[in-house]
Amino acid sequence: MSRTHRLFDLLQMLRRHRRPVSGAALAEEAGVSLRTLYRDIAALQAMGAEIDGEPGVGYVLKPGFLLPPLMFSAEEIEALALGLKWVAQRTDEGMGAAARDAMAKLAAVLPRDLGERMEDDALVIGPGWERPKSVALSLLRQALNAERKLALTYVDEAGAKSERVVWPVTLGFFETKRVLVAWCELRNAYRSFRADRMLAAEILADRSPRPRRQMMKEWRQTLLTKTVSKPSYRGATSTDVTRDREEVPMSKELIFYTNPQSRGYIVHWMLEEVGCPYTVRVLDFGTTMKAPDYLSINPMGKVPAIVHGDEVVTEAAAICAYLADAFPEAGLLPSPEHRGAYFRWLFFTAACLEPAVSNHSEGWDPSPEKQRGFGYGSYEMVLDTLAGALKGRRYIAGDRFSAADLYLASHLQWGMMVGMIERRPEFEAYCGPLASRPAAQRAEAEVKKLEAQKAWSAA
Repeated sequence: MSRTHRLFDLLQMLRRHRRPVSGAALAEEAGVSLRTLYRDIAALQAMGAEIDGEPGVGYVLKPGFLLPPLMFSAEEIEALALGLKWVAQRTDEGMGAAARDAMAKLAAVLPRDLGERMEDDALVIGPGWERPKSVALSLLRQALNAERKLALTYVDEAGAKSERVVWPVTLGFFETKRVLVAWCELRNAYRSFRADRMLAAEILADRSPRPRRQMMKEWRQTLLTKTVSKPSYRGATSTDVTRDREEVPMSKELIFYTNPQSRGYIVHWMLEEVGCPYTVRVLDFGTTMKAPDYLSINPMGKVPAIVHGDEVVTEAAAICAYLADAFPEAGLLPSPEHRGAYFRWLFFTAACLEPAVSNHSEGWDPSPEKQRGFGYGSYEMVLDTLAGALKGRRYIAGDRFSAADLYLASHLQWGMMVGMIERRPEFEAYCGPLASRPAAQRAEAEVKKLEAQKAWSAA
């Protein structure tokens, strides 16, 4: 890499850091020696860059210093194209058209080879969200930008309709939903409103009584910050590990009891989907799992279990159902018309699939004349029933991901991996996309960390 490129990269690194960053950290990120880093800092300062700091203390770039970029890199072009494609498909029509226009303008001024990268289909945005039918996001954006009050006709999760006047604060874009944060005159508090539950909306002539930026600060202050450390695994004793969040609503404490070699992965995944802060307490089989303090929580002496405030919930299926209900904003509870299928397959997995697979793996299946005495009938009957239900379907209940999918996919994926469940095409087609969800990947990474910590402590 030429020194000119290196200086521009260093400038970009400094722009990314709002607080002083050490020379050692910058040198490591840049892939140069600390001595070279100091020379590069001096060179940028000589060009007029206002970089405060000194060796051994740290550096920060004051705003206002600009140098024209040499050119976008191929990876930067891919990032821009992917982001603009996402905006084009996952926002309102006006914003989508603006994104497509921006792509066209960039492609027109870029060199030919980089311009082609803008139109390359190597990275695509898949389906996952449909524009709301009743209220356009463009109307919500207009109210935000004009800082005007908004009259809403809104339906909550229970189906109750209400008329609200709100002061818009911000619009959040999540994987499967769009949420407007606003001050609600009816509730006299900040509330979140899902765009798909808005039946009607009208921008009023009255301006919001307070500037939007001020309300944004007020809303953020309602989200208390929780900062914790992660102690190391401590062998036979329990281990507390808390998932860090920059800003989380601090209501009831949620404690998750597990072991990395247990069904606890299911609940780990569920907690990552929910997005609430939680504390992990790792228990060992035969010792802390059978200790009196834990037996008072789960007399079975098994994991997983959760304690949420004053509520104690054991059994993975029950925990998934509880969390979906306790955190409706996560969208893991299907709409009322799909609730029957949701409960059916959630408990079919617990009552039929798991015992059938467990017995079969031990080399025992009920004889034909005894099958009526078992809730699951037979191993083959359970797998045939599931394969028929999943054939051609992306989700088991309705048209979006739910806690039932998480629970069922966890069992199928693990069972196929260890050879306890037949690898049927219907099962593999169903599990593949679900196992690649970001929350599933985060949960798997956390479980691997716990396994590595335990192995290290035992060495």
